[in-house]
Amino acid sequence: NSCPHKQGPLSEGIVSGEHVFCPLHDWKINMKDGKVQAPDVGCVKKYNVEVEEEIIFIYVE
Repeated sequence: NSCPHKQGPLSEGIVSGEHVFCPLHDWKINMKDGKVQAPDVGCVKKYNVEVEEEIIFIYVE
């Protein structure tokens, strides 16, 4: 839930397509691979998720 820049709460960011935007400084982070869009650098941890019959499974390694 933390942006790699200044630990902004990503859960409060705006989601657009495959990206979430940090609410503090608008860093754009890809939700599929966790990478920050250039020219900014960094990444966040991602988790694989499945939905089966309205049940959400989050795979934590």
